[in-house]
Amino acid sequence: MIDYKKRPPVKPFGEFRLDCPKPLVLPNGVPLYVVAGCDQDVNRLDVIHRGGMFEEMPHRLLAQSTASQLSQGTSRMTSQEVAECFDFNGSWIGSRCSYNHTTVSLNSLNRCFVNTLPVLRDIIFEPSFPEREFRVYQNRCLSAYRTARERVKYIAGVEINKIYFGLDYPLSSVVSDDDVLAVDTGLLGQFHRRYFRAANRTLILSGSITDREIGMVTEAFGKDFDDLDAEPLADATRCGTEQHFSVVEKPGAVQSAICMQLPAVPRVHPDYFKLRILVTALGGYFGSRLMSNVREDKGYTYGIWASLVGTRTDAYVSISTECDCDYVSPLIDEVRHEMNRLRHEPIPAEELEMVKSSMLSDLVKNLDTPFAIASNVSAMLLYDIYPEYFNEQIRAIRSVTPEELQEVAQRYLIDDRLYIAVAGRM
Repeated sequence: MIDYKKRPPVKPFGEFRLDCPKPLVLPNGVPLYVVAGCDQDVNRLDVIHRGGMFEEMPHRLLAQSTASQLSQGTSRMTSQEVAECFDFNGSWIGSRCSYNHTTVSLNSLNRCFVNTLPVLRDIIFEPSFPEREFRVYQNRCLSAYRTARERVKYIAGVEINKIYFGLDYPLSSVVSDDDVLAVDTGLLGQFHRRYFRAANRTLILSGSITDREIGMVTEAFGKDFDDLDAEPLADATRCGTEQHFSVVEKPGAVQSAICMQLPAVPRVHPDYFKLRILVTALGGYFGSRLMSNVREDKGYTYGIWASLVGTRTDAYVSISTECDCDYVSPLIDEVRHEMNRLRHEPIPAEELEMVKSSMLSDLVKNLDTPFAIASNVSAMLLYDIYPEYFNEQIRAIRSVTPEELQEVAQRYLIDDRLYIAVAGRM
């Protein structure tokens, strides 16, 4: 019997690594990554196409709207028939947009794959974009963004993009009613025809996978030959403003939202992994410096988080929180204070071991199931990450020293480079 009153022993992590699979190439040139190894009779097929939020401009929400409406009907089935097919077979479909890609995922039982895969193929190849279903979706969007525009968190997020990335950045303006209403089914069709082609496609099949499932996917997605080259990915170059501090007043706000950002280095830079570890120590887990100071000691907020956000070509440090309007200025002062401590004092060995343990625990979760591994493969494709990235990160976490982190803090946690946006009241 387990004695639940006795603390279990704490053991160091053993060796682990991610072995990224090499893709199979379908007859039409589409790469297919296979991640097998599940005990249960289930699978997931991720269909990734070039074309996301950066490629949709000047029509905001076009990529997101196209992805959401794919399953609302095809040339052979109505939206109700599509939904009933997935429900009857115990399957579900979802879609999401990143900066440069759109992903449609089918989760299915292996024994029902023969029924659901053809429907997924029709959704990808021949969506009908029915007007009635689109109007329902459009009205939901109007309601959602009207609500979002009242939230200080959303306002601060847009404002930090504006001053950090620049006014021309695709996400540097509030989504208006006009933005939502400017998209129509004709534009959806144009976006679909341009980006949902074989040359833009990558497939990831994960779960309990045999030759049967691979053969079915090859049959469904390996025959549409494409005469055109893959679409180039759009880049949104950062062109930050001279304004490093901005307040968007919202009369009557009970809380204020605070977003801060610092320029960083891309994933290929030698300092990137060390900076990620440093940012985790600053605010990337529940026992972090910011949590201990701002939440536990001062009681300014319920939670404050820092992360190193890596994009396809760049990266930045992001710090965000919400607090009582009276605490905005002292909270910002405490963030600067913790950055200053990291620049001037090496992290104690015991604290660093805690940070390392937290980060390694999170990384191990990425290897729990073939679906988690497939998500890593997907991130590799979406953000142009090189295959050995995951394993290099593990080695960096294990080997980094307090002195190295202090040097990195002195190079990147610089007060003068900090951009701050506040929405609410001060």
